[in-house]
Amino acid sequence: MAIQINGNGTITGISVGGLPDGIVDTDMIANSAVTTAKSSGLGTSTRTLGSEITLSNQTTVDFTGFSSSLTRFDIQLNGLSCSNNTQWGIKIGTGSSPDNSGYVVCTGFLGDTDHGNRTNNAAGFYTNGIGTASYATTGIFRFFKVTSQSNKWHCKADFQVDNADNHYFFINGYKNLSGTLDIIQVLPIAGTFDSGYMRLVTYSD
Repeated sequence: MAIQINGNGTITGISVGGLPDGIVDTDMIANSAVTTAKSSGLGTSTRTLGSEITLSNQTTVDFTGFSSSLTRFDIQLNGLSCSNNTQWGIKIGTGSSPDNSGYVVCTGFLGDTDHGNRTNNAAGFYTNGIGTASYATTGIFRFFKVTSQSNKWHCKADFQVDNADNHYFFINGYKNLSGTLDIIQVLPIAGTFDSGYMRLVTYSD
């Protein structure tokens, strides 16, 4: 069939795959015209930015309802502080319950004249050296699934404290879960979160 341009602007006579290479380039594709389903073979990643949570008198902040395709997530922090002189951190889990043991974690800080570290903090991805109620923490926790063949999650966190701006605080470690991750819990060891903001960002590859 011959290719024909019709009076209404349509084109007939073209079969699937009938256009030569180079006929259609990116300039000819309308904005937002390529859907996620159509780009599945391109190795794209979906990023979901969660709502900002105001911290005020929470004993925990729980995140649930994840897709099984979750491969990475971040917890972004701005000015987080606690009501007590306490450390705080993150636990992850499966079966709708955070695990309370089995974490392999190194956490500590570096300063201009001092430093501190603690290895094998098995109870969670907890801070070290921030146990003062007047401290406000800004930074990020980054988690990623090490391999699709297991439920091993690695954590790397970096943050600063407003009242100790000459110090760098860090957390590094991993946790093997017995099943698919379905809960993330942020919590102080004692007391509550009394100010600041928090947001979850998830990625599915």
